[in-house]
Amino acid sequence: MSTDMYGVRVLAVEPDELRARLKVFVVYYDVGSRTHIPLPDEEPNTFLHFLWEAASGYLGDGDDRTGPLGRAMSTSQLLDYEWADTNARRFISRVERVRIRNHPLTDDQWEDMHDVYYERDGAWKDEDLLVQAEYEIRVTDRKWLEPLSVGDGWGSAAFPLNGDSWTAEDSPHIPDLAQPAVTLLPFETGTGSVEYDHVNGMDFSDDGEYLAVCSDQGRVWVYDTAEWSEVVHTHAGDWIVPLMMWVPGGHVLVVKGYSTVGEPEERKQWAYDVDRRAEVEAPFQLGHRRSRDGAHRITPNGAREGGFDLHGDEREPFHRVSHAGEWDPIQCTAFSGDSSRLFLGAQQNLYVVDTTTGEVIDKVHDASERLFTLASNEDGGYLAVGSFSRKLSYLEFRERRPHELCVWRMADKKIILGRQLRTYVDALSWSPDNRWLAAALEPLSDQGFHRGKAELAVFPMGPVDD
Repeated sequence: MSTDMYGVRVLAVEPDELRARLKVFVVYYDVGSRTHIPLPDEEPNTFLHFLWEAASGYLGDGDDRTGPLGRAMSTSQLLDYEWADTNARRFISRVERVRIRNHPLTDDQWEDMHDVYYERDGAWKDEDLLVQAEYEIRVTDRKWLEPLSVGDGWGSAAFPLNGDSWTAEDSPHIPDLAQPAVTLLPFETGTGSVEYDHVNGMDFSDDGEYLAVCSDQGRVWVYDTAEWSEVVHTHAGDWIVPLMMWVPGGHVLVVKGYSTVGEPEERKQWAYDVDRRAEVEAPFQLGHRRSRDGAHRITPNGAREGGFDLHGDEREPFHRVSHAGEWDPIQCTAFSGDSSRLFLGAQQNLYVVDTTTGEVIDKVHDASERLFTLASNEDGGYLAVGSFSRKLSYLEFRERRPHELCVWRMADKKIILGRQLRTYVDALSWSPDNRWLAAALEPLSDQGFHRGKAELAVFPMGPVDD
C-alpha cells in the first residue's frame, strides 16, 4: 500500500470554462529532520495524477479507474513516468500556483507537526496547519473535470516528476524536443580512424544559412540549413583541443588551438571560406567565444573564481567578470543572440552577465547537479541546457548515467521543457532565425565513448499538443 504524499481538495470547478481550483496539502513529513516533500510545482503531470485519482470507483481487478480519465489512460500508462512526462499536456494545458500557506514552517509550527497525516473521509487532522498551496488548472476537455464537486477531498501517492510546464505563450519560442526534424550522421561520411573522435564544437553562421561542426581530431563539416545537405567535409589540421569560430559577418570559418589560461593567444589559425569552398587567410579571431555581432568575446582568466574576461576584438581593455566571489570554475558558456547577455554555467550554478558592464545581474544556485553545455535564443529569454538528468531518482539507469536536454524560461528561471536522453549532450547551438536547435548527441556505448558515433539532432521550434 502506497503512502500518501499529498491531500487534494476541490475549491472550485467550472467544466464549461475548462478550469478548476485545487488546494494541495503536504501530508508526509519527517519531523525529526524538519523536512517534507515539496509542494508540487506547475508541471501538468502531477496534476494529471491528482485528477485521475479523483475518479470514483474501480474497474475490477485491473485497478483501472472508472472516471473519464480512467477510460482515457490505463494505470500502467500513468505509472510509466516517461509516458506521463510526454502526454500530460494532452489533458492539462496549464497549472498556476496562486497561493501558499504555512510555508516555510516556523520552529513553533514544527513542534505541533506529525510525520504522516491520514485521510479520513476526505479530510485530514489539523488541515489548516499543513503546508499547502492553491492551484488554478486548465484542462483540454470539460469531461476531465466532470467527476469533481466542490469540497471533494482525496489522498494522493503522486510525487513531482519534473515534467513539462510550458504554456501556449512559450510555444513559438522554444524547440519541439519530441522528435528531431532531421538527424545528421557526420562521421559516416568520413574516412580513416574515428577512434577517440567526437563533436566538440558546433555553431550556426550569423545568418543561419550554415551549421558548422568541428570534431576533437580537427574534422570539420558544414551543412546547408535549407536542405540539411553536407556542403563541406574537410580537415582543419592538428590542434590540441581545437576551437571553432565563424568570422563575423560572413561564411568564413576558423579553427585554432585552445588558449592557455593567463598566456597570450598564439595568433595561428586555419580559415576556410564556405562559399568559395577553399582555405583562405582571415583576421585572427581572438577569444574562446564571441557574440553574434562580434562586439564581445570571452577569454579564460587566471582569477581565483575560475572564470572569464569579457573584451572586444582586442584583448585590452576588458571586463573581468566576477561571477561567484569564490572558486566556481565555468564549464560552459553562451551569448544571447542579440549580444546583450552572457550566460556562464559553472558545475552547478548559472550566472547571467550584462555584456555592456561585465556585471552579474542574475544567478541560479544549484541549477543542476551538473551543467555541460548551453545555448541561448535571440533575446536571452530561453536557454537550452544539457545537464545531468533530474529524473535519475525514478528512472532506473544505474551506472549508465545519461543526460537531459532542458529548456529554461529565464523570466522566472524555471525548467519548462525537458527530454530524458540515452545519450550525452556534447554541444548545442540555437539558430539566429529562431528556427532550429541543434544538439550533438554522443550515444551510450559498451565499447567506450568518442568513437565517431555522434549524431546531430536538429529540433524545430514550437512544440504542440497531440
